Amino acid sequence: MLWVAIIGLVATGVALALAGRRVAFLYRLATSGQPAPERITYAKENAGTEIKTQLVEVFGQKKLLKWTPSGTAHFFVMWAFFILATVYLEAYGALIQGMITGTPDFHIPLIGTWPVLGFLQDFIAVAALIGLIAFAVIRLKNSPKKLGRDSRFSGSHLGGAWLVLFMIFNVIWTMFLFRGAAVNTGNFPYQSGAFASELTAKILPTSELLEEIGLLLHIGVMLVFL
Repeated sequence: MLWVAIIGLVATGVALALAGRRVAFLYRLATSGQPAPERITYAKENAGTEIKTQLVEVFGQKKLLKWTPSGTAHFFVMWAFFILATVYLEAYGALIQGMITGTPDFHIPLIGTWPVLGFLQDFIAVAALIGLIAFAVIRLKNSPKKLGRDSRFSGSHLGGAWLVLFMIFNVIWTMFLFRGAAVNTGNFPYQSGAFASELTAKILPTSELLEEIGLLLHIGVMLVFL
């Protein structure tokens, strides 16, 4: 398990350094314009309204949701980013725990063995996967190659959009590979609730090596995405 931890932590350090450079570039770009103190003043004077708007428009997806197929898909994919952050916390915990004790049986303190958390993680991942399929069908059905200027995606950078969908898909399948393998090795923190991970475990062999590979793939996909 030591080699897994070394690879994972070194890769994380390299990815964070590269991401840090990009953040610094974006910060310089954002601050290269003229100051706009009136916007800061407005935000301070209307802090309550601004916070409410963020909660409703961003977290509630008010403008996008409307329970249309694309809006619903977007809602679940966006929330997957927040909820599945707990899975990455578990992944890094397993990485460090495995380095220290040799056994990656980490769980988040206090809530890390609650069946409801395991269920929520699996549910949002499955919902996001269905959302990705919906996005793919919508994009293929409305492709500019088929509809020309009548396509809703006419003039869009479709390559980047497909890349993002592909990377999110990789996040999800590597998550289930890692979690399913952990179920079989006895290192999974949830006794029940994580229905999709348990189903995945049924088609996987019991293998600590497979669990380690799944862990590195899951972390690696996120670092490449970053």
